[in-house]
Amino acid sequence: MFKAKLSDPSLLKNSVDTISELIHEGLFKISSESLHMRAADRATVAVVDFELKKGAFEEFECDEETEIGVNLERLLDILKRAKKDDDLTMELSDDESRLKLSIGDGTKRDFEMPLLSLSGGQVPETKQLEFTSEIELKSDVLTKGIADAEIVADSVLFKAEDGRLSLIAESDSGSVEAKTEQDSEELMEMEVVEDTKSRYPLEYLKKMLKASKISDVASLKFGNDYPMELTFEEPERIKISFVLAPRVED
Repeated sequence: MFKAKLSDPSLLKNSVDTISELIHEGLFKISSESLHMRAADRATVAVVDFELKKGAFEEFECDEETEIGVNLERLLDILKRAKKDDDLTMELSDDESRLKLSIGDGTKRDFEMPLLSLSGGQVPETKQLEFTSEIELKSDVLTKGIADAEIVADSVLFKAEDGRLSLIAESDSGSVEAKTEQDSEELMEMEVVEDTKSRYPLEYLKKMLKASKISDVASLKFGNDYPMELTFEEPERIKISFVLAPRVED
């Protein structure tokens, strides 16, 4: 049996909105502690790790661990019907073939969607990654930097050196560089083992940064020509992390 009630449906709506930009179908693992999904996009350029924790729910019941396959775009269509003050209740049908969602407070609107038969697939392992730069900063720094970079290029170079993070983009149409100093209010923590730089595709970064709705603080980790880990988190309620492959150029 699984049944859960969210008094803040935007937590799930904003997360699914972000994840569905990368992955169209997902396998959620439901345990007594959380709703969790880990998956890679079809090109295996990005891996997403999402966990909506028990502490985010007003009610949360799960008798035994189970997995449910969901069309994320269809789920998002339903979640968009929930307003800020609505309650959202989710539960499995008796035969566990459908996900039932109830939205509202006074007037209840009941939706059902069929579950999909999905396998976990081959998701690259990311726990073994070792980074040379780890930074905690305001999400807005990344949002603005990516928007600036998009004006002139389709990729952006992240560069970390002692005391500074730079986002650099350049092409035949021009160049842009956004620099954030360690002693600024926007950059809270910075640990640089060695000067680090790596380039990443803007197409993916733009999609991932939609998760900044979850938290105005981001955790950024990367290495030289190495994957990036980007995390947004509310420790007791929700965590969404992305690992993005670098764009290595000659």
